Amino acid sequence: EVLQGRIPTYDDVRELKYLRLVVVEALRMYPAPPSLFRRALASDTLPRGTAAAEVPIGRGTLITIQTAMLHRNPHVYAEPDRFWPERWLEPFGGEDAVPGWKGYDPARVTGLYPNEIATDYAFVPFAGGEYKCIGDQFALLEAEVVLVDLLRRFSFSPCKKTEGKKMGMTTGATIHTNGGLLVDVKKRTDKASSRLAESMLSPMTTPIVRMEKNMSTRVAQRIEPEALVVPTAAELRMLFTEQAMTLKREPQDPKAIESAYEKCREITREYSKTFFLGSQLLDFDEQRAVWAIYNWCRSTDELVDGPMAEKTTMADLEAWEDRLQATFEMSARELGGSTNWEDLSMADSIRRFSLIQRPFQDMIGGMAMDLVKERYETYQELEVYCYRVAGTVGLMTLPVLGFDGMQNFTQELQEQTIAAAMQLGVAFQLTNILRDVGEDARRGRIYVPLEDLRRFGISEEEVLEAANTPGLLYHEDRWRDFMEFQFARCERAYEIAESGIVGLSEVNRLGVMAALKVYGAIMDAVRTNKYDNFSRRAYVDLGEKFLLMGKAWWKVQELQQVAEENVRSGRIFSRS
Repeated sequence: EVLQGRIPTYDDVRELKYLRLVVVEALRMYPAPPSLFRRALASDTLPRGTAAAEVPIGRGTLITIQTAMLHRNPHVYAEPDRFWPERWLEPFGGEDAVPGWKGYDPARVTGLYPNEIATDYAFVPFAGGEYKCIGDQFALLEAEVVLVDLLRRFSFSPCKKTEGKKMGMTTGATIHTNGGLLVDVKKRTDKASSRLAESMLSPMTTPIVRMEKNMSTRVAQRIEPEALVVPTAAELRMLFTEQAMTLKREPQDPKAIESAYEKCREITREYSKTFFLGSQLLDFDEQRAVWAIYNWCRSTDELVDGPMAEKTTMADLEAWEDRLQATFEMSARELGGSTNWEDLSMADSIRRFSLIQRPFQDMIGGMAMDLVKERYETYQELEVYCYRVAGTVGLMTLPVLGFDGMQNFTQELQEQTIAAAMQLGVAFQLTNILRDVGEDARRGRIYVPLEDLRRFGISEEEVLEAANTPGLLYHEDRWRDFMEFQFARCERAYEIAESGIVGLSEVNRLGVMAALKVYGAIMDAVRTNKYDNFSRRAYVDLGEKFLLMGKAWWKVQELQQVAEENVRSGRIFSRS
C-alpha cells in the first residue's frame, strides 16, 4: 500500500508505521540488550537483590543497569513475553504501575521510534545518557529498510519441523544467530514482488553463494618459497564473517545425511580414539560435524601417507581440490541423496556451521609439501607445514565449536581466538613430529629443523642411523637437550592455545581442553621413555587419559570464572 513496488525513500519509511513498531518490539524482546550507565552524583546505598544487606555507592561511582530486567518486567509491560507491536500505539504505565515512573506516551516520541525518552527509561534500545549510541535512529532506519526488502522478496512461516534444530546467538553486540532462524523461507512470486524486480537493476534471484576460491594459484604453486606463509588472523576473521552471511538451504534427504554422518562416526572411532573421545564432550550436531571433518582430513592425508601414496601426483591433489570446491558449492544448494556420502557429510557440515574453505585448501597445500619435501631447514618452514596439516584443523572446527559472544566482543578478541585455534593445531602436529622421529626417519623423512639439529651438534646421518639401529643417540645429553628445546617451543604453542579457549562457546570448551591436556601429555610420555623416540612410541594410557580429562574439567571451571570476570571488569574489549 505504501511502496507500490518501488525502493523505499525516507518519506516512505515515515509511513511504514507498523513495521517500525515491529522493529522496536523485537529490540525490546532481544535477550541481551545494551546496558544503561549512570554515575552517582552523591553517596548513597542500594539494596542487594533479595538480601537484607545494602550496597554503599560512593559519589562518582559508575553504575551499570541491565535493561533486560526492565524490558521483560510485568510491572512495566503487560504480557512482557508476548510479541505485541501494537502496545506502542497507546500510552501505558505510569505512577499507578510503578511509583515515580512517568510511563510511556507516544506523544513524547521525538524521532521515528520510541526510545528511553518516550518511556522514561523503561525501554533503552541503544543505551542512554552520556554513553548513548548517537547512531540509534540511523541503525533503526537501516534495520527497517532491510526488513522491507526481505519481506517483499520472501515469505516466511514457522518451521514445520523443529526437532533437532536449535538457534543461538553468536555475538552479544549485534543480533546474529547461530544456525539461522527457525522459519521456512520461500521466494515470493506475487505482483508486489514482480513490481519490485522490475524496479531493481540487479535483483537477487538466486541464493548468494560466497565461496572464497581465493587462491589464484594451483596446488603446485603453493610449495614455492614465496607461497610458504601462514594467513593472518585478520584475514581469516574476514573470511569467517563473509561465510556466515551466505544463504543456504535445507537438505532434501535427511536420511542420506544421517547415514553419511554415521559412517564418519565409525571411521573416527576406529582410526583416532583420542579425537573420538574428545568429540564425546560435544553436542550432537557438533559431534557429527567434527566426525565429517576428521574423515575429510584423513582421506586427504591418505593421499600422501596411505597405502597408495607412492602413486599420488600433484595432479591428484589438484583433482582433490576441485572436488573440495564442488563440495563447498554443493553446501549452498539443496543436498540430494545421490551424492557420495563423504561429500554429503562435509557439505551438510559446511551448510550448518558456515565452515570456510581456506583451511581445507591450505591442508591440501600441506600435502603438496609432503610430496616434495623431506627436510625442513628452519622452524619457520616447519611452522608453515604444521599450520597447513594441523593448524588448519583448528580453523575447520572453530565455527563448529563456536565463538563465545562476550569473549569475542571486538575484532581483536576474535582474532586472538582464531590465532589460538591455529596454535592448538600447530602444537598437536609438533607433538606428533617429536613423538615419531624414528618412524619418520625410517621413511627417509626428518621433520625437525636441521638448523636446530646442528645447534646441538647432531647430524642428519646420526638421526637416520639411530632410527635403524637400536640404542643409538637417544641416551646422549645432546639429544635430550635438543628434545627439551623442541618441547619448550611446543609448550609455548599449547600455552597460547589454552589462553584462547575462553573465546570458545562455553559448552564446547571442555572437549577442546581435554584434547589439549591429553595430547600435551605425550611429551611427558617421551620423557618417561628416556627420550627414546626412535624405537619406542610414546602414548597416554586410558587411565591417564581419564585423569587428564578430570584436570581439563577443573581448568574449564576456572576459565568460566575468568570469562565472568572479563565481563564484570570490562575486559571484553581486551584480554591483556
